[in-house]
Amino acid sequence: MKQLKNAGRIALGAMALSLITHFSKAQVGIGTETPQAKLHVHHGAIMSTTKNFDPAFDPFYDPQLPGDSIQFGLKWIYDKGALRTGGFREGQSDFDAPNVGLYSFASGYENSVTGRAAGAIGLQNTSSGTAAFAVGIGSQAFGNYSFAHGNQSKASGSNAIAMGNGAIADGNNSVAIGNGSTDGKTGSFVLGYGNTQVKSVSNNQMTMAFTGGYRLYTDNMSTIGVLLPANGNAWQVTSDVNKKENFAPVNGEDFLQKISKMNLTSWNYKGQDPKQYRHYGPMAQDFYKAFGQDAYGTIGSDTTINQADFDGVNLIAIQALVRKMEQMNSDLLAEIATIKAQLADAQSALRRKNKRELVSRK
Repeated sequence: MKQLKNAGRIALGAMALSLITHFSKAQVGIGTETPQAKLHVHHGAIMSTTKNFDPAFDPFYDPQLPGDSIQFGLKWIYDKGALRTGGFREGQSDFDAPNVGLYSFASGYENSVTGRAAGAIGLQNTSSGTAAFAVGIGSQAFGNYSFAHGNQSKASGSNAIAMGNGAIADGNNSVAIGNGSTDGKTGSFVLGYGNTQVKSVSNNQMTMAFTGGYRLYTDNMSTIGVLLPANGNAWQVTSDVNKKENFAPVNGEDFLQKISKMNLTSWNYKGQDPKQYRHYGPMAQDFYKAFGQDAYGTIGSDTTINQADFDGVNLIAIQALVRKMEQMNSDLLAEIATIKAQLADAQSALRRKNKRELVSRK
C-alpha cells in the first residue's frame, strides 16, 4: 500500500512537471483562438498601470506646494495604432483615446500627442501637427512636419525646426537654433544665442547672433580664415606674418600701369533691377590677367576677386603713388631751391647795378 502511494505521488509529480513544461511553451490568446505570440491580444487595448506614488515622483515637485499623486503606465491604443508610456499625475488624460493621435507615440511625463503620426519624448511636450515631433521639456511642435527640441522651444510653422532654449520657429519652412525667433518669417533661419532674443526681419533671411564673435577657418590647422570679433562690424582676415611664407617683392610702378589700363565701370549683376542694385569696380577676368601670377604661382581666379588681394593691390598701388609723389616733391623742392637761388642772385646783381648808376649820377 505504501509503495502504491509513493507511485501515485511520482505519477502526480510527473504530470505536474509535464503541465508546467507545456504551459511554458504555450501561446495565450485574448480575442483570438490562434495566438501568434506568447501573449496575443486581438482587437483590444493593452494597459499596465501602477498604484499611486508619492508626489515627490513628479519631476516638477515643489515641497513648498501641495502635489498630486503620480502614476506610471503603458497603454496600447489598438484602434489608433498608438502607444503611450510614462508617468502622469492622477486625473490626467493624456493616455485616453480621445487625446491620442492616430499612429502616434509618447514616452516620458505628461506628453500630449494629438497629431497624426506625431511623437514626443521627455517632459510635458506637445505635438499636435501631422508627423510632428517634440523632444525635451515643454517643447511644442504645432506645425505639420515640424520638430521642436530643447527647453520650451516651439515649432509652429509647417516644416519648421526649433532647437535650443526658448527657440521659436513660427514661419513656414523656418529654422531657429539657440534662443532666437523667426518671428513668423517664411523660409528664415535664426542661429545663435544672446541676452535678448534675436529675430528675423524678412522672409528667406539668415540671421545669426554670437556675442563672442565669429571664427571661420578653411584649413585643418585653423590658421587660415576670417574673424569677426565680439562687438566688431567687419571681417578680419588672418594676416599674421608668422603664418605666412614665400614672400616675394612687387613692382608698384608696374601695378600702377596695369591699373591705368583696366576697364573700370559701373554695372549690375544679370537679372537684378539696375535701378536698385548697381556697383562700381573691375571685372574678375581683367583683375586676374593683371595680378593673377607672381614668382611662385597663381593668385585668385578669373571669375572671383578675393577682397584681401584687392586690398593688397590697392595698398601696393597707393605705396607706389606715395613714393612717386615723394620723388616729385623732392624734385620740386630742389627745383624751387634752385629758382630761389637764381632769383636771389638776380636780385643781388640788380641792386649792385642800381647802386652803380646812382653813384655815377652824382
